[in-house]
Amino acid sequence: MTTQLTTQEKIDIINSHIKNIAINQYNVQLNLVEENAKTLPDASNVSSYNSQITQMSNQLAALQAELSSLSSTN
Repeated sequence: MTTQLTTQEKIDIINSHIKNIAINQYNVQLNLVEENAKTLPDASNVSSYNSQITQMSNQLAALQAELSSLSSTN
């Protein structure tokens, strides 16, 4: 038996992923704020947080593109 997801179910799943990534991205942004508030911020932590934020932005863009492609077929 093969189960097919409806377009709306796929959209709901993508939206869930988008929300989770957005939450994680905000958490990393707060980590960056906290790191930069230190008297001597650790440069490697700052770099890591910036990299993570960029990666999550790329993931969000990819999911938005997938969402747009599904929405246009709906």
